Amino acid sequence: MEVHIAQGHNPPHNIHGITVIIDVIRAFTTSHHAFRKGLRCIWPVENAEQAFALREEHLPDALLAGEVDALPIKGFDFGNSPWEIDQADLQDRELILRTTNGVAATLKARDSKEVLVAGLVNAQATANYLREQNPPVVVLVASHPTGDEDVACAEYIRHLLGGEGITYDIARERTLNARAAKKFYDGTHPRLRPQDIDAAAASEGDSALIMRVSFAPFPCITAHRAP
Repeated sequence: MEVHIAQGHNPPHNIHGITVIIDVIRAFTTSHHAFRKGLRCIWPVENAEQAFALREEHLPDALLAGEVDALPIKGFDFGNSPWEIDQADLQDRELILRTTNGVAATLKARDSKEVLVAGLVNAQATANYLREQNPPVVVLVASHPTGDEDVACAEYIRHLLGGEGITYDIARERTLNARAAKKFYDGTHPRLRPQDIDAAAASEGDSALIMRVSFAPFPCITAHRAP
């Protein structure tokens, strides 16, 4: 198994392997929390206009979550916030999600044989799944183009797969001290909460969910318990 780390919104071609899109702060931490609350599926979209259109035309009962420049989108039910998701009843609901980095990269990963999404919260379970599948190539995509927290998560997963990398404790510290985390602690906006960063830096270990992406007829993320 070859393991490569890439960064940004344009994952490399990986038609024979598995690509893992990583967004620690906060898209796929929020997603994991939503699935833990009983959510059925997540529909990732490029922008708010697509979110509203998808709900109006196909998914009238879906909830909307996401952010632009980290802040909640007007007319959406939630920001991109694991804390907000934890306060909601999502049993058997569906969610349309727009985020700047994780969703953007996921929508450009269609040519991979299989696509997963991950944060630090389910990194260990994701690595276990990758070992079991043993694809010829794994590409770990740190979706934030300049963020250290996604790179740290990728390096942690690579370490779990037997390659050069870092421990969970180091990945956690890099998440807590990442540039993207700072605005959640300085109190500049009431919906940027430090609890979101605490959630982003946490791990559920082997018991976390595996989050897979399908692309037909629309991109859809679903969660599965680790084997």
